[in-house]
This record gives sequence, structure tokens and C-alpha cells, in this order.
Amino acid sequence: MKHFKIINNEGKKIADNLTPNCVQCYESSESNGKQMSCPEYGGHRRNGIRKTNASVCFLCCDKTKTTKLFKAQLEALSYSYPNLQIPIHEIRRVEQKKVNRLVHNLESINGHNIQEIYDLVPQEILAKNWKSQIKFIKEEIAKDPDKAALMFLRIAKHNTHMKSEFSIYRKIERDDNIELLVKEHNLKNVLLNTLHTFFGDYNDKGIYVEVIDFFYKVKFDYSTMQVAFYHLIENSTKYTLPNSKVEISAYDDNEWINLKFMMTSIHVDPEEKDEVLKEGVSGKNAIKMGSSGDGIGLWRINQMVELNFGIFEAHFGPISEKKMGFEFSENVFLIKLKKN
Repeated sequence: MKHFKIINNEGKKIADNLTPNCVQCYESSESNGKQMSCPEYGGHRRNGIRKTNASVCFLCCDKTKTTKLFKAQLEALSYSYPNLQIPIHEIRRVEQKKVNRLVHNLESINGHNIQEIYDLVPQEILAKNWKSQIKFIKEEIAKDPDKAALMFLRIAKHNTHMKSEFSIYRKIERDDNIELLVKEHNLKNVLLNTLHTFFGDYNDKGIYVEVIDFFYKVKFDYSTMQVAFYHLIENSTKYTLPNSKVEISAYDDNEWINLKFMMTSIHVDPEEKDEVLKEGVSGKNAIKMGSSGDGIGLWRINQMVELNFGIFEAHFGPISEKKMGFEFSENVFLIKLKKN
């Protein structure tokens, strides 16, 4: 095995896989290549250090047959430093972007939860009467129980959203080796676990949700499919025509169990049908409506369903009506999961 360490001219570590025993050799190394007795593996290996104006490169190797060849490898490593630095910085930038997105989303969700709580009982009232907080909260709940019930559902929805963000980061963003816990689940029960938290949103827009009974059991990873359900339901609350209906059903076509969402929702132009399934892309009518967000909803659904070896399909119909200055269509969204 090769061991190496590279630092730049400011003393900043660029790459390093030295063991504690290797550090002894590194700190005592003065030559650009010679054979040494190895404290890590025993026997003899070649190591050396090369210092330039740009970097300090140390290499230890047991495969190089001659010192001349070793010096050539060390020199090549030293020359490659500027090219090595670019991908390392890019990796750091990409990873930091993932963390920043997680933190931003969690801060936003947390802000919504705080707002929900203090909409029911203002913070200043609780602060002034901190010894009687329980009394004031009970009085506010008794005064308007419907408001309190809707607050409970909205907080439950926000917590489901937080759970989905953690699931995405833990299973996808943080590690390339995605581990799914695939078990058999009752499809309707898993869907309803998320759907019920959106009752307040549907209620605010006068949208009636009809879930036609189905009793299919399907194998999938619960947490990733819950993310898909969350974004699909959220999509329906944002873009469905107010005072209309969302119909949810499921059917068996011999190869797949199909979960079907049918609604009158914002129109997507034919040339946009493929584009809106891509990350960061929203349809022009969704943007016009002001509900487009970061353009990750449909893309995330597709990603989660594919992880579970399923298929996500979005069937956008022609313009069926125009209301409130927006165009709407009869749209169908299908999540197709393999039969057990």
C-alpha cells in the first residue's frame, strides 16, 4: 500500500493517509528517495519528500523496484498537485452545498413550526405570564379548538417534512452507498400516514380529497417512499384548482401496483413535460402562480421511486379551464411499484 501526504505552501493539508507510524518517517524524511526500514509493515520500503514553492509531497511505497523509479513517481506526484487540488476543492464545494441545503430547509421548517405555535398563543403573552403558561394555552385551545386542531396537523406536516429531509441526507446526500430497508407495507396505510397531515392545506383551499379503498401490500423502503408521497401530496396542495377534487386510487395491472393521483391542477405545456421532472426546473405556469419553490418536487418523487425500482409517470392533459388568471388541466400522476 502507498502512503502519502501533500501540503500546500501555506501549510494546509491537501491529502493525507499516513498512519501514526508513517508520521515518524515523514517527520524525519530529508531525502527525495531512499530505502528505509518500515515501522508500520516491517521489512524495507522506499520513501522520500519533495519540496517546491507550491507544495511539500511525501510518498512511501513498497512496489517501486529502484530508487530512480521511486524518485520519478514522487516528482510526478509533486507536479500533479495543482490538478489534484481542483477536484478536492470541488468535492468540498459539493459536500458543503448538500449540508447548506439541509440546514436551510430545516431552518425554514423550524420557522414554520414556531410561527404555528405563536399564532395560537402569542410569544409576548407567554413571556409576561410565564408562571401561568399552561392556563393561557388551555384557554386559547378552548376558545378556538378548530384552530388548535389545524395547528396540530400543520406541525405534524412540518415534522414529516423534517423527517424526509433527514432521510434524504442520511440515505442519499451523505453517502454514495445507499442502503434501503425493504419490507412489505400496506400501501394505503403508508400513504395515509403522510396524507392526513395535509388536511389543513386542503381545507384552506376547499379541496376535497377522495381516497378510494385499496388493500395492496408492496415491498419498498418506507422512509424513501414516504419522501415521494410527501412531495406528491404537497404538489397537489400547491397546484390543484381551489374548490375541486383530488382523487387517489390504486390498481393492479399484473406487473405493477399503480398508485394514482388524479386532479385538476396547473397546466404544463407539452414542451415542458420532460423538463419539469429535472432538478431545479419548474413549469412557467407554476412560476407565474408563485408556488414553484426550488423546483425539486417532481424530480425528488422520481428519484425516490426509482430507488425502490419503481416508475413515476406524470401525464399532463390539455388546458381544460382558465380561472384566476391561470390555466388548469386534468393531470394524472402515477407511482408504479413492482408486485411482490
